[in-house]
Amino acid sequence: SAGFRLQTFHLLEVPSTMRVSAVTVIVAAGESGLMSAPLKALSEQLSMVEQSVKAAGKVTPGVYATVQKMKGMVEKVIEPAIVEAHGADQQLVYVTHKEVMACDTAYQSFVDNDIAEGWAVLNKTNTEWVGCEGDVEVLKQRFGKCLDDRDLLVQHNNTICCQEFAMCPSEGHCETVKLDQAHVGCDYKSKKPEECFAHAESLVASLEGYFIEQDARYEALRLQCAKFTSAVKAKVAECAYLQEAVNAKVSETNDWAERFNQGGEAFAGKCAQRCSDYKTCRKEKETQYLKITGPCESGDYAAGNGCVMNREQDRRNEWESTQLIKCMLQHYCEGGHFDEDLLEKCKKQIKSCHLVIDYPKVPELIPCEIPTCEACPGCDECLDRPYYQYETPCYSNGPANGCVSVEKPECPGWC
Repeated sequence: SAGFRLQTFHLLEVPSTMRVSAVTVIVAAGESGLMSAPLKALSEQLSMVEQSVKAAGKVTPGVYATVQKMKGMVEKVIEPAIVEAHGADQQLVYVTHKEVMACDTAYQSFVDNDIAEGWAVLNKTNTEWVGCEGDVEVLKQRFGKCLDDRDLLVQHNNTICCQEFAMCPSEGHCETVKLDQAHVGCDYKSKKPEECFAHAESLVASLEGYFIEQDARYEALRLQCAKFTSAVKAKVAECAYLQEAVNAKVSETNDWAERFNQGGEAFAGKCAQRCSDYKTCRKEKETQYLKITGPCESGDYAAGNGCVMNREQDRRNEWESTQLIKCMLQHYCEGGHFDEDLLEKCKKQIKSCHLVIDYPKVPELIPCEIPTCEACPGCDECLDRPYYQYETPCYSNGPANGCVSVEKPECPGWC
C-alpha cells in the first residue's frame, strides 16, 4: 500500500561496540501519505543530527535544541494529525455502515408494522367472508325446508281441493237421484190428499239425511281447501322471501370474497415492491460501504476514493515510524548515541492498536415476506357460485276457488 516504510541500515559500524551513527531513514513509498512531508522533513533533520553528533563527538546545545524541536513536531503535529485522521476514517466507516443498516431498519419497520397491519386487514376481511358463507348455508337450509314444507302443503291442498272439485266441479251441478216409480205415485182417488202428501214426504225424507251429510262434507272440504290454499300462498311468499335473502347473502359473500382477493393481490404486490426496493437499497449501500472501507488500487487511493483499509495501514506505519524517531531522539539527548540494541528496544515499545479501525459487519439480508397465492386465494372458489333458483309455482295463478295441482295429472289441467 502507499505510504511510508521504515528502513534501517548502517552508515558506519564500529565492530567493538556495535554503535551506529545513523540507523534510520524514512523513505516515502508514495506521495499521497498523510504525513509524507513532515516525515520527510524529520528524516532530513535526523540525518543532520547524526552528522552533527558524529562531527562533534557529542550532543551540542544547538543539536539538543534541534532535537527538542523535532520531538515537539512529532508530539504536537504528526501524532495529533494521525489520531485525527484515524477518527475521521472511523466515523466515515460508521456513517457508511449506518446507511447500510438504514435499509434494514426501514424494511424491518415495514415487516413489523405494515405487513402486520396488512395481515390484520386481510384476516378481518376473511372473517367477514367466512361468516357470510356460513349465513348463506343457514339461509339455504331454511330455504330448502321452506320448499319442502311448501311441497307438502301443495300435496294436501291438491288432495283436499280435488275432492271438493269432484263433489261439485261447477256451480249448479247436482247429483241426480233416481227413485223407483212404483213408490212415487199416489192414488189420489182412493187416498186422501193428506195421505198422498205424507207418502211423498216419506220419499223425500229418506234422501234428506244423505244430502245434509253430503253438504256438510262438501262444506268441510271447501273450508279445508280454502285453508290449505291460503297456507300454500303464505308459504310461497315465505319461500320467495327466503330465496331473495339467499341471493342477497350470496351476493354479499361474493363481494367480501372479491375484496379479500383484491386486497390480497394489492398486499402481495406491495410486499414484493418493498422487498425489491430493500434489496436495491442494500446492494447500493453495501457496494458503497465496501468501496469506502475495502483495499483499493493506488490510482483510487491517490484520488481519495475510499480506501480506508489502505489509509489505516499507512497511518499505523507512520505512527510506528514517528514513535521510533521519538525514541531515537530521546536516546540522542540522553546518551548521544543510538545502537542496534536500543533500536530493538524501541521497536518493542511501539504500539499502534489504538489506530485499528473497527469495521462493523454487514448482516445477512432480512428474509422478504411476500404472501403466497395459497395465503391469498382468488375468488374462483366463491364468485358466480350457484344458488337456489325456483320459478314461482303455477298454482299461484290458478282459479281463486278451484282445485289446483302440479303433481296430480288426473286433476284439472289449469297448470
